[in-house]
Amino acid sequence: MKRALVCLTMLVATPAAATEPCAAAFATPHPIDEGDAVSLYQAGMAAMTADKMDAADHLLRSSYSHISDLVGQGRDSLELQVMARLTEVAIQRKDMTNALFRMKVVQERAKLTAHPAWVDAVIRYADKATTALQESYAGSEEFQGCRSFGVAPRAIVRVQFGSGSNALDEAARTQLSRVAANLAKSGAKKVVVRGHTDLRGSDAYNDALSLRRATAVVAMLTALEPELAGKLVAEGAGKREPLYTGEDEETLQLNRRVEFTLAKL
Repeated sequence: MKRALVCLTMLVATPAAATEPCAAAFATPHPIDEGDAVSLYQAGMAAMTADKMDAADHLLRSSYSHISDLVGQGRDSLELQVMARLTEVAIQRKDMTNALFRMKVVQERAKLTAHPAWVDAVIRYADKATTALQESYAGSEEFQGCRSFGVAPRAIVRVQFGSGSNALDEAARTQLSRVAANLAKSGAKKVVVRGHTDLRGSDAYNDALSLRRATAVVAMLTALEPELAGKLVAEGAGKREPLYTGEDEETLQLNRRVEFTLAKL
């Protein structure tokens, strides 16, 4: 039977952590390279082309540190592009923790800043490449430490559902057991579990399917951690809130998800 991939996005509405993993991901290098933001960005791109990723990382972080010197409409666009290239470099260097937190910042900034299409491609690439790491961070304190970048803490867990089904198998149980444990530790008084589908099918069909899947996730989380009973609320968003545009299978998979919104009340 064809399997439908559904991801779980955790939005943690809790106080900021003492450390800032997103700030660390873009930390100024030592020593910082001299030059202006644009020339350092171009040098970083040349290093990427030459497959010198360590040098590219240093140059691009130097470029990022000089962006505050710029003024004008192009500043935000350059900042976003530097961040996106740093995300790409982190993946090439197999520095997946920095890749993850850089991607989260780029993902949020891209919603507010005009950007070339390749930025969206980097976001998708990083989203897929960091899937396993996002699962390990789901519900953890690290995702509370990016608020100075305007990023609401999020982690994603991808779960397989049968096509048109809300049944969860043993693999999903294993994934959700880690999420349930983190949720139990989070101290959240209320958790909204909001299901999303891809763009195929009618609104009515997808509204019902997304709600059934969210309800199935709530049931399993409660079974795994009984103390979560009464704190989880299932909602279905259907197909109205896609993460990505497109009709290819990868896009369909990325849009099928369940989002968690946690709040300490």
